[in-house]
Amino acid sequence: MTFQESDYPNLKKEMINLIHKYKNPALVVEVLKEIWETHKRIPIYPGIISTCLPYMVKEKKIEEVRKGERVFVRTKTFEILGTVKSKKKDGILLENPETARRPKSVEVKKREIKNILALEKGVLGKIWPTLVFKEK
Repeated sequence: MTFQESDYPNLKKEMINLIHKYKNPALVVEVLKEIWETHKRIPIYPGIISTCLPYMVKEKKIEEVRKGERVFVRTKTFEILGTVKSKKKDGILLENPETARRPKSVEVKKREIKNILALEKGVLGKIWPTLVFKEK
């Protein structure tokens, strides 16, 4: 069986789809972590993981959220990912919060920069150009 004949291409496609579906990097990372944990349990069954993927994120009402649960909350002004520390009458307290704000543009002053990591595209073509085939 080749890679293309296995369930891995579908799992890869589903993972890309979740990036487009959820858009928020923090939430996507959480789902990818869960995919990896599931894969460690059943490494030769990627089709089962693909089947589980749509159920890994579930919309809930605030009354249904439990202490210790990892949640992603959208408000009118921001998005936040965190672990429910406690529930209150008028809200929830999240610990280890991560927020993602997406302004249209941002200017960063040179003195503020610690380091810059750039995403290199086309690495396969640079390292091993004979493996780059024209797309159909």
